[in-house]
Amino acid sequence: MNKRLTTLCAFSLSAVLISGVLSSCNIGETQKSDSYFMPIASYSQYKSSGSTMAEGCGHVMGTDAVLRIADENNFATEERYNAFSNLWEEVKGVLLSVENSVSATIETSCIYKFNQAKAGSTVEIDETAYEILSLAKTVYEETDGYFNPAVYQSVRLFGFGTAYYKKPDTMPSYESVQAYKTLADGFADLTVSKSQDKYYATKPQTTVSVDGAVHSLMLDLGGIGKGWCADKINKLIDESGFKYGYLSLGSSTMAIKRHNSSDGNNYTLSVRDPRANGGYAKFAVKDSCLSTSGDYEQFYEVDGVRYCHIIDPTTGSPIQTGVASVTIVGGSAAQDDALTTALSAMGTVQAVEYINDRLSDRFVLMLVFEEGQGKIITNRPDQVTIINGAYSLGNTVAEGKIVLN
Repeated sequence: MNKRLTTLCAFSLSAVLISGVLSSCNIGETQKSDSYFMPIASYSQYKSSGSTMAEGCGHVMGTDAVLRIADENNFATEERYNAFSNLWEEVKGVLLSVENSVSATIETSCIYKFNQAKAGSTVEIDETAYEILSLAKTVYEETDGYFNPAVYQSVRLFGFGTAYYKKPDTMPSYESVQAYKTLADGFADLTVSKSQDKYYATKPQTTVSVDGAVHSLMLDLGGIGKGWCADKINKLIDESGFKYGYLSLGSSTMAIKRHNSSDGNNYTLSVRDPRANGGYAKFAVKDSCLSTSGDYEQFYEVDGVRYCHIIDPTTGSPIQTGVASVTIVGGSAAQDDALTTALSAMGTVQAVEYINDRLSDRFVLMLVFEEGQGKIITNRPDQVTIINGAYSLGNTVAEGKIVLN
């Protein structure tokens, strides 16, 4: 059975729906565990197809990647189409280099080697891993630990973290949850350094015993790594001279340029409803990066309790904050990736305080549930159209600050 990669205009992705045209990319389920890129159309194939956007797609970093680019003159010359082809080659290079640097499952990656090293070890890493890990440390500190890539073992403990996640046969014990939480807390003590053009990461000394086995801190930088790619690729698109199109990485991380035929060159994005089909709210966007996190990407229920892949670092367990979806538009895609996760773990009140204090330059949209009732929280309600009548706006805005109802 093939999975259809769909994109802008009347399509559904895991995080957002975006106005655009149905994509032609298809990636087989048997290929989803490995990196794979579909060959792009030749110039003659593109011209005969009647398409108005050139497209490249594939599967990398555990997610589906789509780049779609439009041209002012619809690629009237083969030379112009070759510019898109060259851009796609550069995009693939960024995606593969980041995957090969920070993947937690590729045995030659820096982060895999770090994860396998003993507690207290210093591991040489490459510049990419150094920069992403340094940014992760910064966001960890700025969010008081609510973004923490060291919850990797907690994610796996609850059965998440792979494309084929499953509910454990037996829910984790309190002791094992606390043990892995202790390791994740050690992220504060992880250090990165540079010496004579070489880069290093040093593990904390802390170890714990779970089921008779000794464990040290492990990392998963996949989430923030996707945003890192989006930021790099966004610059490549600008440098290539293209103004129209977008990059989607699993739909949860995007770099949006401009729509070549809509009023105001805006794309209209509809954010997926975590509890129903379709979207719950829509907004216009152009020339921005964005990220969405939600409790619907990987989840299961036990005795009426919803467990998802987002771990609350303060408990070591899946979040129970009532925050079902967070979208951030603007700024760095890598930061947005990390911050959407952090806000989900903070819960409504603390997340609103963080948005008011630190994110006034970005558009933030949240869907939260209290006693089964969904409410939409945003710092820019004038930019949002609610499209699911089951939800209502849960705040006002005074002097640019969110005020909860």
